[in-house]
Amino acid sequence: MTARDIMTTNPFTLSPDCSVGQAIRKFRDTKFQAFPVVDADGVLVGTLNIWRVLRHVLPPYIVSGDLPDVRFAPDLERFHGRLAKMQDDPVSTIMNRNPPVAKPDDSVLGCATIMLNALKTVHLLPVVDESRHLLGIIAPWDLIKEGM
Repeated sequence: MTARDIMTTNPFTLSPDCSVGQAIRKFRDTKFQAFPVVDADGVLVGTLNIWRVLRHVLPPYIVSGDLPDVRFAPDLERFHGRLAKMQDDPVSTIMNRNPPVAKPDDSVLGCATIMLNALKTVHLLPVVDESRHLLGIIAPWDLIKEGM
């Protein structure tokens, strides 16, 4: 089996100029954790996941793990304020511009290797052609669903 066999075609996508607020609403409405970001020609320019949004709005001491017990942290208003300030920013300002990708003929085990060896957790693996046109996406579940 190859990436082509397990990928989801015609996935939900974001455009680079989509606002962070629109992206958050799309996360909420679809319950997805990540989206590929494609330009008007369907070329993959990045990915955005909900954790990346959180890393940009949570206080730095929480993101870094410097304060393990945050029950008494006074920054909920600051968190909401940062989120409000980002609402109109384009997703291109916070997206991952260099996500790992698969080619349609990559093996399923090759795709699993790409996902597991990425520096950050991969919530979706875009499948692209040689011109980086998005053909589909692979979620972690897609790697194991055939065996279930």
